[in-house]
Amino acid sequence: MREDDLASTAALLNRVFASDPPVDPKELDWYYRANPEGEAAVGRVEKGGRQVGNYSLVPLRFDHADGTLLRLGLGVDLAVHPEARGTGTFRATVEESYRQGMASGLDGILGVANAQSSPRMVKAMGWRLLPPLPLRILLPRPSGARVEHLLVDSDLLDGGRIYDLLPQRSRGGPAGFTATWSAELLAWRLARPRGNYVLHVLEDLLVVSTRTSFAGLPVAVVLKSLPRHPIPEPLNCGRVAGAIAAYHHTPLVVHWGINPAVAYQGPVVPRRLQPRPLDLVLHPFTVDGSRHFDPATFIMAGFEFLDFDAY
Repeated sequence: MREDDLASTAALLNRVFASDPPVDPKELDWYYRANPEGEAAVGRVEKGGRQVGNYSLVPLRFDHADGTLLRLGLGVDLAVHPEARGTGTFRATVEESYRQGMASGLDGILGVANAQSSPRMVKAMGWRLLPPLPLRILLPRPSGARVEHLLVDSDLLDGGRIYDLLPQRSRGGPAGFTATWSAELLAWRLARPRGNYVLHVLEDLLVVSTRTSFAGLPVAVVLKSLPRHPIPEPLNCGRVAGAIAAYHHTPLVVHWGINPAVAYQGPVVPRRLQPRPLDLVLHPFTVDGSRHFDPATFIMAGFEFLDFDAY
């Protein structure tokens, strides 16, 4: 993707979403071009010398315990210029992303959409709506063991410590597909411009968190949990929540998603009370009449906030 393409895409995103602060082309350069899993496959539509449509597929790797590996494009930054709406640009943009995704070797698209936009992908484009993942309020417990808290900054990212803490790629769960992580991928993701992360080092886990607020109440958010070595059975989430709550000095800890290494338990926040309920939608690519996976039998076993661009 060329520098001027990044600039035009940033301009489109800022026009459509009125981003504050505005999206900078350097952020897109990081997200679209620096990912260790590969460059984004971008569906672009131009009319009259101006970009009017964008849908970017950021490569993610999903592993199954049976050895099956899928490379899905995380669909992000779907935007249609206001002056091009109602002209077929939406469909043309998504279909162009199909062509670009197949050309780059992706097996399909995983979209994270709000509850208002997901029906369009399902009804108009024929995607599959996956079962929703829960947003939970975790109940902290004393960790009972030493926990090292590392503020993510340039010293941590450049010093190589992450590679020592995660010497091998994380594994898939016993059933279904799990988004898996290498140290290189984690270091890249934590280098997100304007990101604000803490890496918690437990005996068995690396946990990434951040701090935010809902209705003026400070809340710690579990973004990702990565086992440091093979774990025979899921760990209790109380120690994780306790370590994070103690660091951030927050009364609440929340987690969205599912992780095969940690049994995240706690009250589920009803979707009607969530500020932005999320849906997962899935589309397989068909190449030469065949698909690499069946969306009807796809089971999501590991996917959390850090696996996409919520934080």
